[in-house]
Amino acid sequence: MQQSGLIGKTSVRDNIIISDNPRYPIFKELYIKQKKAIWFPEELNIQQDVLDYKALTPVEKEVFDMAVGYFSSSELLVGNVLVNGFFPLLIDPYAKMSFTTQMFVENIHSDFFESIMQSFAMDRDKLYRITQTDPLLYKKQDIIIREVDKLTYGKGDPYTVAGRKLILKSILLNNIVMEGIFFYSTFAHFFAMKDTGKMKNVVSGVELVLIDESLHLQNGIEAILILLDETPEIVQDEEFVQEIQTVIIDSASLEFEYLERMFGGKTIYGLTFRELKRYLQYITDRRMEELGFEPAFHVDENPLKFLQKEDFKKLTNFFEVSSTEYTNY
Repeated sequence: MQQSGLIGKTSVRDNIIISDNPRYPIFKELYIKQKKAIWFPEELNIQQDVLDYKALTPVEKEVFDMAVGYFSSSELLVGNVLVNGFFPLLIDPYAKMSFTTQMFVENIHSDFFESIMQSFAMDRDKLYRITQTDPLLYKKQDIIIREVDKLTYGKGDPYTVAGRKLILKSILLNNIVMEGIFFYSTFAHFFAMKDTGKMKNVVSGVELVLIDESLHLQNGIEAILILLDETPEIVQDEEFVQEIQTVIIDSASLEFEYLERMFGGKTIYGLTFRELKRYLQYITDRRMEELGFEPAFHVDENPLKFLQKEDFKKLTNFFEVSSTEYTNY
């Protein structure tokens, strides 16, 4: 097994020089993109959506409240995963800069969802605890927590293949499954609200969150691909490779279950469970392909027309770069 320049255990004296020729230039690029994208919730006028919130039907309000509650604690969870999980094992300076910027942005997201709860006089205590009291939301977080806590308690040795597998799986669950599948599924709820003319200012903030999450997703994908390149033994372990694919599919199945409970037999914000399930299959296929796997569901086109209408070119124009699959709804 070759030495990794991405992960390891070093003194704080090491890796404190920025190179003109970085070993992983992609993380320098991602750091710059994230830096350009920084925004603040105070710049948004979400108070203007208070009347929209009060006018929501009970079913619409439940979907909105659940989405806000899920994001409120999950953004903080992402920060915990980074700080307590795999970030302490990163040793490349630009990788650290890219992931520390992600940490900062997670705080902005937490501020944003907190400002929504404050502006709409929502039950904060209830919503912050919703991922503990709702069985399916609990499961969605628990699959990440159970695995990453192995790193938190010191079980991931970056100098062993087993340790690198654990690190890889933690990055996968945090940046790909939670941020790239679970979060993207819930984004659809917000954009459907906008399509019906509701909560436009809130959704303007969600659009900014989406830009950030597309970059966090790429952070994770690049880290995983580097780990695989530097540790070919992982790729040669067919059982582990299958396990990774199974984790992604099982996570999607858990999201299907949640969507069916919320949308089954109902049309909310113009959305049906069938449409949302098809959309999530489309998203899951994109994540599989980005990691080098074959698609699981073979859904090649985004089935949600209102998302097709969104001008997502602004995601790339914003950074003046070429479009990539990482921002693909």
